[in-house]
Amino acid sequence: MTTTGNVVEVSTKMEGRPRDASISRALVRAAERRMEADGFGKLTVDGIVNEVGTTRQTFYRRYRSVSLLALEVLLSRFGGQERIDTGKLESDLLELQRNDVAMMNAPLIQKNLPGLLAEIRTDVDVRQLYYEKMIHPRRVNVSLVISRARDRGEPARSDIDSEYICDLLFGPLLARILLPTELPLDDRLARQTVATVLREIR
Repeated sequence: MTTTGNVVEVSTKMEGRPRDASISRALVRAAERRMEADGFGKLTVDGIVNEVGTTRQTFYRRYRSVSLLALEVLLSRFGGQERIDTGKLESDLLELQRNDVAMMNAPLIQKNLPGLLAEIRTDVDVRQLYYEKMIHPRRVNVSLVISRARDRGEPARSDIDSEYICDLLFGPLLARILLPTELPLDDRLARQTVATVLREIR
């Protein structure tokens, strides 16, 4: 994995001349345009390289699969998560959850994450990158929020499973993207899920 400007590039190691960074950026931009317009299901190597005016060989020097490029596009927008510290457990959790509700409402996520999840389940490289850059930072943040609340003396059990708390927070958001319920991803859901978590913690 290499870094080119603001782009985290995941590629198969190959010998040869140094890569042209402008082509890497063009591939990412072309993929992002297609993902926003048509979604992951219609994202193809041929479509991307034809738009950029390059070749399949050039693409595969940088990316082992179109799935890794698609995930890179999502990570460039939504990877990681800022640390939250409002001084109170409830407001910390609510801010984290509102940030994730906003992310899951983004068209780029809604049009592409459901299709990409199939690749995440079956492709080790895609799964590892998704976990390290998208899932792990959010779980660390939740764990820190709970730890700080305990240090402040807020009511919190000593045996809290922070991984389970993360599942309680994120599971309903993911379900409303993946399941055809047509239920909203809104602030009410953010407040409801945080209330559920607080009952579990306290």
